[in-house]
Amino acid sequence: MELTQDSITFGKYKGKTILDLLRDKTYCEWLLKQEWFIQSYEYLYKKIKDYDPLSHLIEIKSENQTFIENYDIFNLRDISTITIFTLDSDKVCYNFYRETILNLKNRIQTRINDNQENPYDIKAPQKWLKIFEESTGMSRETFKEFMIAYNLPNITTVVERIKCEGGIEYKGSKSFKIAKNRSEEQEKWWEMILKSHYSGENIGVQYKYNECIFDFIHIPNMILFECKLGMKDFNAEQYKKYTISLEKYKPVYLIGKDCVIDIKKQTLNTINIQKYKEYIEKIPCLKSPSYLDLLLLSFSLCEFNTIQDCIINI
Repeated sequence: MELTQDSITFGKYKGKTILDLLRDKTYCEWLLKQEWFIQSYEYLYKKIKDYDPLSHLIEIKSENQTFIENYDIFNLRDISTITIFTLDSDKVCYNFYRETILNLKNRIQTRINDNQENPYDIKAPQKWLKIFEESTGMSRETFKEFMIAYNLPNITTVVERIKCEGGIEYKGSKSFKIAKNRSEEQEKWWEMILKSHYSGENIGVQYKYNECIFDFIHIPNMILFECKLGMKDFNAEQYKKYTISLEKYKPVYLIGKDCVIDIKKQTLNTINIQKYKEYIEKIPCLKSPSYLDLLLLSFSLCEFNTIQDCIINI
């Protein structure tokens, strides 16, 4: 590789270009806090600090246009004019995302042309992540990673903005945001617990393995951690991640803020044992028990005084 100012000569992206590094937002955020990087790589530091992926994806419109013409996400560039994608999967994801957005825009325009009372009162696309998987053969985790990498808003957030233009409160987006905030707060809480237990530097965040993103990894012990707000958050997507992780790693689930499930040891460690006893007793009566529900029927329940003790026992 011919070295240029945009070549990376250190760390996990050594031998790559800055475009490869820039799509990893977590790593970029970490780099910007490192004194050695600030002092020794002034050019790259400024490039990362000033990088705005949306400026490469959106065609700027005049402010005197209507909402449907001027809303930034409605003005995504044709992929042939975009130069920041380094992965073929990014190109596939972008085309799907843009097509979904243009479909929303066209639906609004049709309602405007038909003189509908409120053209912005549209429904969110149904099962769009499932459609993505079926039409591209890629996982929804790849698509979610793509949106995060390029600061693109979730489709639910786009629909909320559209409905806001029509003076409509979108409860679907409100519920999504509440759940997302709860999930992020829980992940930060567990990150603090795990880093305290494993001396910080041994815990990796948002670890990618075989096209799936896992919340945390402890590399020395080959443990993958997944956070879940509750026992009902296990679905087909989670089952896929579970089976993939078994190929190489030990999967551990962090439930709420009171439970640690060790799959390999077949133990459920908790500071609230009565709560989980009652849940497991009801599993035989569930209409659609998850794969984890069925596993738990044979697991041992262990009660501890602190969540730190639950972690020690895995």
